[in-house]
Amino acid sequence: MANIGSFFLTGANGKIVVNGVTIAYATDISYRVSVKHAAPRVLGRAEVETIQPLTYDVSGTLSIIRYARGLKSQIASPPDVSNSGNGVGSFQGGIDGRADESFDPLRFLTSKMFVIEIRQKLPNIEETTVVRLRDCRFEDMSFQLSKRSAATIQLTFRARYADDDTMIARQSGAGQEQVLNRVPSR
Repeated sequence: MANIGSFFLTGANGKIVVNGVTIAYATDISYRVSVKHAAPRVLGRAEVETIQPLTYDVSGTLSIIRYARGLKSQIASPPDVSNSGNGVGSFQGGIDGRADESFDPLRFLTSKMFVIEIRQKLPNIEETTVVRLRDCRFEDMSFQLSKRSAATIQLTFRARYADDDTMIARQSGAGQEQVLNRVPSR
């Protein structure tokens, strides 16, 4: 059964792409979509009148086994490893922005959001996008190094939208953003 891959998305056939760049040695990713609701009650009734959605929030974490920039020619390394390292500063390549600007105080207000994708690698070298987290910003980065394990970075992110191969999250209040961003005429 050569060239037949796993039917299920697993860590072995999964690929994590940030801003168009495949992240080498990304060990895990998780995200959560949370929709908060309100349940108003009418005086004199025991049950709620309705259940109304109030907010839509997407958050998650991404873990990476870290390797340093400039070491590819110095030590034995896998052939497809980039000499740029795999720190947050190497997550550039797409047109959506630079992920490292989330941690540069000079760039906070002018930074652009980026896209995180989870793709399933297929046996014939193709791949398909299973999850797309749009308009992301990193919120937290932690580094851990211990004597008996490889260095890891864990990144916490927020996104505006979470899509998957069965659903596209569309914006609410369509049209309002043009009014808010319109330059007033004189």
